[in-house]
Amino acid sequence: MPVRARGWRRTLSVAVLAVLVAGAAHPPAPPRPSLFGVLLQTATRATLTRALTNAHMTLAPHGRHRWYDLYEVNGVLKHASKLAVSYTRGGRFVKAVYTFPSFISTRHFREVLKMVTAKYGPPTHMKGQSSIGRARARWDLPYGFEIIVKRRWPNPTTYMVIENRVTLIRMKAEQRHAMAHSGAF
Repeated sequence: MPVRARGWRRTLSVAVLAVLVAGAAHPPAPPRPSLFGVLLQTATRATLTRALTNAHMTLAPHGRHRWYDLYEVNGVLKHASKLAVSYTRGGRFVKAVYTFPSFISTRHFREVLKMVTAKYGPPTHMKGQSSIGRARARWDLPYGFEIIVKRRWPNPTTYMVIENRVTLIRMKAEQRHAMAHSGAF
C-alpha cells in the first residue's frame, strides 16, 4: 500500500475517533422543560393560560387564585385529573403540578416515571420502590429546573412537579412579604 494512502486512512481514523470521543464527552443536553409548546424558562401566566386553553384544559370552578391557577386536565394527559400552575406576583412561571389520583393501584407512579424518563433520561435521584410505599424520583435539569415524580403512602396518588427553583424562591419571598403586610395578625 502506498504511503500516501496509509496516511489518508490514518488521518480519517483519527478524525472519526475524535468525533466519537467528543460526542461521548458532551452528551446532548436534555430538552428544555415546556408545557404545550411554551418554554417554561420564559413562560408567563398569559402565555400558559392561552396554551392550556388551546390544549382543551379548562379552568376549574374557582380555579384562578393569586399565586396559581387550577385546571381540569380533561383527558389531555392520560390518568391525570388536575394541573396546578403557580406564578410569581409578576406572572412568571414557578411550578406545574399534575395530579394522578389512585385508589389502590401504584401503577401511575411507574407510568409517569417511564414517561418522564423517556423524555429526560434516567432520574438524577431515586428514593423508595416504584411498586409499593413512598417513592420519589428527581431530575435535575439545566437553567434551574427540576422535575419530581412522587407518591406518598398510604395514599398512592402520584404527583408530577415541574419546578423552576429560581422563581420558586422569588414567589416564596413574595408570599412571606404579603403575609407580613396583610394585617391578618
